[in-house]
Amino acid sequence: MGVWFAVNRAEKYFRNFMVIYSIISLMLVAAFQFRGLYVCWDDPTISTSFVCNIVGLALCFLKFCSVFIQKRKFLQLIEFMQTNFWHSNYGIYEEQLLANVKKICIYFICTFSSLTQFTVVCYIFRPAVLNIGKNASDRTLIFPMWLDESWNETPYFEIEYVIQAFSSFQAGISFLCFDNIFCIMCLHAAGQFRILQYRMTNIHEVQNTPEDSKNVNKNVLYLSEICLGAFRDCIRQHQALIDFCKLVDEVFREIMLMQVLIFSMLMCLTGYQTFLETLNLPMRISFASLLVTNICQLWIFTYSCSSMTHASVSVNPAAYASPWTDLSMDKFGKMIRKDVQFVIMRSSRACHINAWRFFPISLETFTKIMSTAMSYFTILRQNTLDTANT
Repeated sequence: MGVWFAVNRAEKYFRNFMVIYSIISLMLVAAFQFRGLYVCWDDPTISTSFVCNIVGLALCFLKFCSVFIQKRKFLQLIEFMQTNFWHSNYGIYEEQLLANVKKICIYFICTFSSLTQFTVVCYIFRPAVLNIGKNASDRTLIFPMWLDESWNETPYFEIEYVIQAFSSFQAGISFLCFDNIFCIMCLHAAGQFRILQYRMTNIHEVQNTPEDSKNVNKNVLYLSEICLGAFRDCIRQHQALIDFCKLVDEVFREIMLMQVLIFSMLMCLTGYQTFLETLNLPMRISFASLLVTNICQLWIFTYSCSSMTHASVSVNPAAYASPWTDLSMDKFGKMIRKDVQFVIMRSSRACHINAWRFFPISLETFTKIMSTAMSYFTILRQNTLDTANT
């Protein structure tokens, strides 16, 4: 989408080109949808499908604009992750925690990306299936344009088809890319909180310098000064993670609110189109794939937020479980006990991703959105049946 680092001038030109190309693609697809909605306004079945596409495109465009406006903060997040998350200074158990986080990210992103791209492919190749056995005058595009028959002749039809296909593909990229990077950020933040918990409960095994590991034997690993230095390193890591979560919230809070508000309507309209008996099989497959993609997308970003929230709160018992009770009541022992108290008080406040400060995002948000979408779908379905019976 063009929102990334640029090392040299060529990469800057390519990044600017991708930004312009993404905006033009989204505007083209949106223009096709508004054109179709204007022409088919009297047909509720077809107009609902165009409204469904318009809602999804509006969400993509709003996410792109929100991230692009806060591009500097967004790149700060990426730089922070590259510097503090993805390095090799981990122990064996910490590497296992990080590997589990990477595995979950791979599963989520591959599943969501595959479903999104499958939906785009269904949209692109659906006309090819419907055009089998038809004349040149009866051919249909990915998105109908309602032009005169001369535009259905070769090569105009092929040019229009290719333009719509490339625009649809870029719209699919904009639909998934920001949710993917958000999932990576939240899940890695949750993994870093778990690493922090492990380090707090095992601060007696952490040495400040290689000389300490040579001169301090096993019987004096609980020396107050050594544990105090290790615990304060954990405090600095905790502060950095809190700042990181706050920055993630600042960048994505508007996106979270838009997704919560739009997803209920989007899934309602998509489900309504999926179960319409008047639709042909290719269109039904397209909308069914879009419905599954929306549910998967909703699950991914709510699960990611919930994981980060629970991991940040779990620092509280980890700090209390640190071996401060084994330390003597000397100068450093008293200091580490005060530090433990401050960490416990601060970690009792969870790190949330808020929907523009209205409410935090969690798995409870997933259930509420699904419940609201089912309610809307039931009402819309019942009205359709009543209209058909009358």
